[in-house]
Amino acid sequence: MHETSRGIAYRVDDLTPPWRSGARPVLLMHGIGTHSDAWGDWVPVLAGDRPVIRLDMRGWGRSDVLTDGQADLDLLVEDLWDVVDETGVTGPVHLAGESLGGTVVLAAAIARAERTASVQMFNAGFRGDALGEVGNWTDQFAGGVDAWAARMMKNRFAPDIPLTPALEWFERTQRETDPATASALGAMLRNTDLSEGLAGLTVPVTLVLPDGSPFVPVAHGLDATLVNPRIALKVVPGTRHGLPYSHAEQEAAQMRDRLRRIDAGG
Repeated sequence: MHETSRGIAYRVDDLTPPWRSGARPVLLMHGIGTHSDAWGDWVPVLAGDRPVIRLDMRGWGRSDVLTDGQADLDLLVEDLWDVVDETGVTGPVHLAGESLGGTVVLAAAIARAERTASVQMFNAGFRGDALGEVGNWTDQFAGGVDAWAARMMKNRFAPDIPLTPALEWFERTQRETDPATASALGAMLRNTDLSEGLAGLTVPVTLVLPDGSPFVPVAHGLDATLVNPRIALKVVPGTRHGLPYSHAEQEAAQMRDRLRRIDAGG
């Protein structure tokens, strides 16, 4: 792991052969309750194609804690671009994120469209007032972080999904959540509205939604396509908010293929 001067931990995985060098990197941004290791099943699928940049969002994993007043979307966007700068990348970068991480990468693309090759959002929104469940977190945390984490597992994964080692790891990691950090970022998210910036965004945007997320309903994705008709919306049936983890290899492979087409001008 490396660390920026702003205290943000990140890593770069690059398995591209020398005859395939020069591909645009992709940056992966996680959401609330986890950290960059959650992308572990994505990296082997992507890193043979292009460099993969993963960072721990401020307040999570090995990055600096989130102090009072730092639950600010602009600050998270600055952290993201600072990581890109630290890697030495100067050309456009593909930005991919899940849940809050998806909202952050959208905001980052709006702020620096000239440095963005595409936006890939998973179970993520552009307008906080349309999101569900987050407003209940204060009451849920009152019962302890384990109670919140158990509720989140039900929100993320369908009951018929086997409890694999990956999901067991996810559950353990989620229990390490600091309630104050999650609550502050949840409140920030609920007050976010990126409609204006999204409407004017011309880089390719793909929004991948589960059909059963209590946080981001499919209707919110349809609203996004009304704000910007260029958005490609994909709905995955039989999934919940943990789509990028329950279907990691499938979604990683499909995103890999999308990025290839975008880079080829398609």
